[in-house]
Amino acid sequence: SVAVNLVLVVGQVGAGLVAHSQSLVADGLHSLSDMVCDFIVLLAAHHSRNPADLAHPYGHGRYETAASLALGVILALTGGGIIYAAAMKLQNLGAAPPVGLLALWIALASLVAKEGLFRYMLKVAEKLRSPMLVANAWHARADALSSLVVAAGISGALAGFPFADAAAAIVVGAMIVKAGVQFAWDAMRELVDTALSVEEVAGIRASIEAVPGVLDLHELRTRRMGHKVLVD
Repeated sequence: SVAVNLVLVVGQVGAGLVAHSQSLVADGLHSLSDMVCDFIVLLAAHHSRNPADLAHPYGHGRYETAASLALGVILALTGGGIIYAAAMKLQNLGAAPPVGLLALWIALASLVAKEGLFRYMLKVAEKLRSPMLVANAWHARADALSSLVVAAGISGALAGFPFADAAAAIVVGAMIVKAGVQFAWDAMRELVDTALSVEEVAGIRASIEAVPGVLDLHELRTRRMGHKVLVD
């Protein structure tokens, strides 16, 4: 993922600047944030696999959660910056140079690369049962959708609608913000020890009560830690 995103960053930002496409540059910055997030995932994976110890009796699974929170914040800030820059461009469309055809080819190539990356990472994430890697995989799918929007915006600009490129950049920015807020919210819920759903807790209670010799139970508490559920 790091390797693919590095190629995309260089290609998208370079072609975006040469072909005067703000949406392609925005997509390149999106890929750059992906690469930063990939490094966060690598760091978290390295620490979260450490066994439980005296200081961390439940293990180190929350490193994944903290990484997901950081990933969400990075995405939200990146998306906000993209929206702001595109809005400024919409106010000065007359001074903007026309978008070149190169931008469209790069956007289409990015779409293919990101969709392929999504399918690969999701397969690995499901095999390893890692919510953090699943989040990163769906992030790649969101990237593929953003590249589709960029391709549509560039096509519109080439067809004689100069506002289309900036409009596409705003849509991409909004998609990034939405994904970032969702990741951060889910991670925050886990960090504050949010319980499982009522239905899941009821199922756990029923399983415990079905054990021979169990008369009753009290103070049943649940929370998540990475891909695990902790029950006290």
